[in-house]
Amino acid sequence: MKELRCIVFNDREVVASVIDRRRRLKDPLPEGEITGIRFAMEDGVKTYLDLDGGKQVLTLAEEEVQAALITHCMAKNIPLPVDAEKVLYVIKGHATLMITMNFNRPARLVAMGPIGSLASESGR
Repeated sequence: MKELRCIVFNDREVVASVIDRRRRLKDPLPEGEITGIRFAMEDGVKTYLDLDGGKQVLTLAEEEVQAALITHCMAKNIPLPVDAEKVLYVIKGHATLMITMNFNRPARLVAMGPIGSLASESGR
């Protein structure tokens, strides 16, 4: 069995997650008010925070935003499987954490006996 989950975040959640993560790591954002957020698919997902109405633009790497969103999920008690692959995508303009399980594992085949033997065993 393969499992796919998508968690879609609104812009406010993305910004709050990044700010919270940077605050905990003592890595401050540049001075100014965050007035917008944009995403682009450029060698992965790039996130752009517009500061002071676009006078400054802060570019965030995919890894930073992904880590911030995973931490946000953990803080909100949203279960994330440890051994699952977690990848950041942009779907319809929103940051989306795509979680896949068992996609890289081959299917397990279970050997079964003849169908008639199952019927005779269940009749006991």
